[in-house]
Amino acid sequence: AAAEGAANLLKRGLVPVVHGDVVLDNAQGLAILSGDVWMVELCRELGARSAVFVTDVDGVFTAPPTEPGAELVREILVNPKTGELELTGVSMDCASHDVTGGLKAKLESAAEVLLRAPSVEAVYIVRAGSEGADKALRGQTPERGTRLVRKS
Repeated sequence: AAAEGAANLLKRGLVPVVHGDVVLDNAQGLAILSGDVWMVELCRELGARSAVFVTDVDGVFTAPPTEPGAELVREILVNPKTGELELTGVSMDCASHDVTGGLKAKLESAAEVLLRAPSVEAVYIVRAGSEGADKALRGQTPERGTRLVRKS
């Protein structure tokens, strides 16, 4: 049903936007469903060409972006068989308030998109409201942001 609703939005020229939320769960009673998990399924079901993860920073950094010397990682290669990320020198620290797993979980979901949705050529991680987000949402490669692609 979610994929059908997203497909209807696309037919109308709109971009589906998903986010995490609290959901009912038979085993736990309540659980957090991450928007990143939705992304994997929607890309697969809809035959998307790209996926865009919108965050509060410009992309993936070598350290928290507020730290001196933190550098934006422009591209991350993903092993198309295992989903393993070719990524060195990046801190995977998770903010204490982030119950969905932070950067590590987001990167795992982004890699999963490339593994499970063969139509997706690239996954972008960009800042909300930025020129990079605007370009990525229009199917263009942003000048600022992080791009994940399959390693050839």
